[in-house]
Amino acid sequence: MTIGSFLDKKKIRDYINKHTMLNKGDGVVLGLSGGPDSVCLFFVLLELQQEYDLTIRAVHVNHCIRGDEADSDQQYAKSLCQANNIPLRELVIDIPALAKESGRSTEEEARMARYKAFNEDANYLKNELGCDVKIAVAHNADDNAETVLFHMARGTGLDGMCGIAPVRDNIIRPLLQISKKEILQILEDNKIEYCIDSTNNQVDYDRNKIRHNIMPQLAEINDKALEHISEMTERLSAVADYISLEAHGLLQIAKEGEGRLRKRAIATAPPVIASQALKEYLSEYMPDKKDVSAVHVESILGLLNEDGERQVQLPYKKTLVISYEEIYVVNQEAPSKNPTFNYRQFTLEEGMKYPEDTYTKWFDCDRITDNVVIRNRQEGDYLCIDSAGNHKSIQDYFVDEKIPRHLRDEIPLVCDGNHVMWVVGHRISEYYKISKNTSQVLEISYTEE
Repeated sequence: MTIGSFLDKKKIRDYINKHTMLNKGDGVVLGLSGGPDSVCLFFVLLELQQEYDLTIRAVHVNHCIRGDEADSDQQYAKSLCQANNIPLRELVIDIPALAKESGRSTEEEARMARYKAFNEDANYLKNELGCDVKIAVAHNADDNAETVLFHMARGTGLDGMCGIAPVRDNIIRPLLQISKKEILQILEDNKIEYCIDSTNNQVDYDRNKIRHNIMPQLAEINDKALEHISEMTERLSAVADYISLEAHGLLQIAKEGEGRLRKRAIATAPPVIASQALKEYLSEYMPDKKDVSAVHVESILGLLNEDGERQVQLPYKKTLVISYEEIYVVNQEAPSKNPTFNYRQFTLEEGMKYPEDTYTKWFDCDRITDNVVIRNRQEGDYLCIDSAGNHKSIQDYFVDEKIPRHLRDEIPLVCDGNHVMWVVGHRISEYYKISKNTSQVLEISYTEE
């Protein structure tokens, strides 16, 4: 079978058109590892080059993981591109060293390095040609099935069950419905050489365990298992698109400003829509918009109807706060503030106007019995809540005012001993308010950088 007949028989053209992967005049950056999948995609794109008037560039990343074998792959990719007049960018990146420094897995570090390189070339080509540029990667049907099973084992929602997307942003996957067996067969039919990654045969990696142990067992149960998984992901993707549309609408309704959501809007939505809305909301706070698992979402859904404040720990040192009326994310490594307090004492004269600024307050000097101290809350702190002199502990005040727990130790207090004169940004004690008997006023203003 020739590459041309392979395109038609396996309906690759139809798949490309169905998902609008390519348009005439596009630029294409191909991730070329030298393995059978990327080499097959290389020749598929060459076959389509004239038909779509494509400008093709290839990128090869040597991850420095397999020594001489990796160097040989790099040389093969170079020879292949030279023989077919395709520009190639070669990168040598010490992935093990980067993974050790970042704490990420070798697989994740390598993936990030590859896509960074692909995007750099895509941007370069876009600026050079002034046209749309696609990044073509060679995921196949086996990769898709392995991804679905991996997500199921780890815990996932509907998105994870949809497998690998045919198109995501400017990334296209023209071979996603083609099996590994079919790829190897077309390369053999056309006597096209390719490289073998020996690490693919090791079962130390989770995905390789699925590839070598689980997939063959599924094929024994049904020889069309791979095809059925592909069909399932297509159907689920259509469902996911609809749910995502509804979830996006819910987020628009629930938006409260400054990245906050109205708790009630999420809590009263259908669970399947609320779940997707939360996942999309949380993903905005994650690198590459990932690492939000079904466990996180289910934990949050289970807390929405509970009283008081709740927190859910998220990856990358972030915390979701389910407050009394709102939901929001806080960064545990938020930059520190630099507060400044300014003081002014003066004689109160008739006709003086009280400051209306939330962060400037007047106090009756004659009622202050100790040195005025600026600090955070301590055991025994209280404030006077009415003209009759009734007290409330600062803890009860924070609870009654529904001030989030993670902020309570950060709010500055202006104190006269344990008597809180001013909860900065909120209220002052009734005891220190200006009255007709006040002679000397202490003005305190607060700013922060």
